Amino acid sequence: MVLSTVAPTTYSMRLMTLEPATKKKMVTSGVISTILAATLIVGIAGYVSWFGMPTIPQFQINGLGIQINTRVSHAFADYVPYDESFTVNAPQYTISPGLSNVENLDSFPTFSDEQMQMFETNGFVAVPQTDHKQIDDILKENENFGLPNFVTSDAVLHAFHVLYDLALRQAEVYSFWDLLGNVTLMMLDSSIDQYNAAPPGRWQDAALRNVIYFSVAAYLLDNTTTILPEAQAEVNKVLTLIEDHSLMTDDWFMGYKEDFTQYVPRGHYTRSYRLGQFFIAMMWYGRIGLRLCPSGSLTDNEKGMDETAQAILMVLALKNPVPGFGPNVDGYALWEAIYYPTTFFVGEADDLLPTEYLDLINRTYGPDPSFSTLADDALLSQFIEAALELRSPQILSSVLGDSEHMNQTMGLRFMGQRYIPDSYILSQLVYSHVYDRFIPKGLDVMAALGSERAWELLEEDKKYPHYVEQMEMLRNKIGNLTAETWTSNLYYLWLYSLYPLLEQPTENYPLFMQSQAWVDKQLMTALASWTELRHDTILYAKQSYGRLTSAGETVNGYVEPVPKLYGRLASLCNMMLTGLDKRDLILQDMSTRLSLFREFLLDMREISIKELAGDELNATDLLKISESGETLETIAMLPDDDLLVNGADEQMALVADVHTDPNSGLVLEEAVGNPMLIYVVVSVNGHIVLTRGGTFSYYEFTHPASDRLTDEAWIGMLDTQTAPPMPSWTESFVAEQSSSTQQTFLVLDKWKR
Repeated sequence: MVLSTVAPTTYSMRLMTLEPATKKKMVTSGVISTILAATLIVGIAGYVSWFGMPTIPQFQINGLGIQINTRVSHAFADYVPYDESFTVNAPQYTISPGLSNVENLDSFPTFSDEQMQMFETNGFVAVPQTDHKQIDDILKENENFGLPNFVTSDAVLHAFHVLYDLALRQAEVYSFWDLLGNVTLMMLDSSIDQYNAAPPGRWQDAALRNVIYFSVAAYLLDNTTTILPEAQAEVNKVLTLIEDHSLMTDDWFMGYKEDFTQYVPRGHYTRSYRLGQFFIAMMWYGRIGLRLCPSGSLTDNEKGMDETAQAILMVLALKNPVPGFGPNVDGYALWEAIYYPTTFFVGEADDLLPTEYLDLINRTYGPDPSFSTLADDALLSQFIEAALELRSPQILSSVLGDSEHMNQTMGLRFMGQRYIPDSYILSQLVYSHVYDRFIPKGLDVMAALGSERAWELLEEDKKYPHYVEQMEMLRNKIGNLTAETWTSNLYYLWLYSLYPLLEQPTENYPLFMQSQAWVDKQLMTALASWTELRHDTILYAKQSYGRLTSAGETVNGYVEPVPKLYGRLASLCNMMLTGLDKRDLILQDMSTRLSLFREFLLDMREISIKELAGDELNATDLLKISESGETLETIAMLPDDDLLVNGADEQMALVADVHTDPNSGLVLEEAVGNPMLIYVVVSVNGHIVLTRGGTFSYYEFTHPASDRLTDEAWIGMLDTQTAPPMPSWTESFVAEQSSSTQQTFLVLDKWKR
């Protein structure tokens, strides 16, 4: 049986031997021992802070003004913040009727009455368009036409998404792929050995289920894998369910309900055959749990004992050496070489780890228990009781009835999906925590982070029983997070970087930032950037589930003045550079891009501080703004590598499902569409001018779980104009493009050529 995910490319898949460069990194540089010793600290920080254990606060909370003031050290890399103190005293100006005091109005197309009204009311307007697929295309076109650039926070956040996503793809294709294949084959062989050695009964049956489990993973990675005859039928059944990816069913060898709709490659995993197969295998390792007490009762726990026996054998098998790596490199070394670097990108697993089970096995059975020792059911019960005292999962990511407790899902996952705060937020704001609410909203995340505007827009949702109380609980938890948590991984830091977009600008900010419409625009930007974050981490992030009910002259351009955002992203680039380089997980090209992006961000930070202080921009500042399109294009340029990218990457449009409702069979899709044009009236060096830039377009809608959208499918919906509308609250700043606008730019384009 051959699974169809994406069209295969011409390379041949290799599992038995590591790529030479990867093996050299692992064996000669001792990277595995470094990762094992160092990165345990990274994951612990997130749990310590979130669940309220004592830590020393290193940031201030002033409404939304969460601000990390000092260096925070972690094993992967230190977070070093830039100074966030600046003066806000921007030049104040007015906009005359008809924009009559805008000096360069004649350089622009004729605007519609609706657009002119938005200029006079808000100082800016956003206009949907379909010609440009990337924001930097808009900025480059401005330079060609001699139009002043408006460099948006959207442009730099999108550039960071491109770099983050490419860095993760490179690690997956050129490091994790080989590691995963080798550890999978070793675990399959070890499970077969355990099956042959075990006496008939619980432990032999457990070993056979592990044979099936690792056979599925091995076949997903390499469809020439030989399957043990005793496992063949069950392996085929699971492979068929995965290939179909349309059912939630318990008709498979583990016998509990699994959501097989999750196994369609999406996010960047549609870009090549290798990425697609990596996605499915890792999704299998991340979702399938071996539960401690699925019945909820220790007095009637045969199922839990069977699954825990399976987990114990799996953990013991990881101690075996991996062929081709020498006697000192065991399964744990390869497992850790995948798991711990991904904690730097996304965070720690929400479920229990093999390393946690191994410690408990040693205390319960001794270091190398025989099958005669394992056969003691009293020791197995003792192990389960002790394991139940370990940390509990916080995010429901499987199908569970409303009469069941989430701790019934507690147990081991081989490569468990990660705890992320936004999934926790979404999971706490649907049934059964909030009665009769089954589908959350992206606004929930922003409101929980502290956005008052998001909270206002959720007025109708406040009618659901317990919704307000749950939101208060979430805001309190998030408000008490420490600097160690916010800096514990790149995922948290991306969210931390969005906070400046949720602030309410004061009267000393530029005119266009003082309107309610600008607050809405920034909320959309934050939601769209969060969508890109969920898209990039869709494989690792633990998705929330609801419960079942029973050129030429220098031009006066402008930078959107959010210096905190630019500084935080620059610190984030520094942390990525240091953390990935320390473990040989970054290619030279990516290092160069991140360094260039960091310098660009620091330039935008300094320019925006000048703008807010009312200082004059010099010729160098204006040149950097004018050339921002070319700079961002260089930073986000696609590599010539068909293992990493395909045509979908040429557009910024993308989609990610973030929550599953098993009652309706629907998922919540968050999406970014084509960039919108944004026109903003600004004051530059005493001149009132109109500027043009690009901004996100953001979409949220439900879609059948049996047809979870890929980027390619979403782009098709945009191209055929079958995409749903943007949220209604964006109407405060979005106006449709007039035919005169399009015609004028066609004339300009013809003249320029």
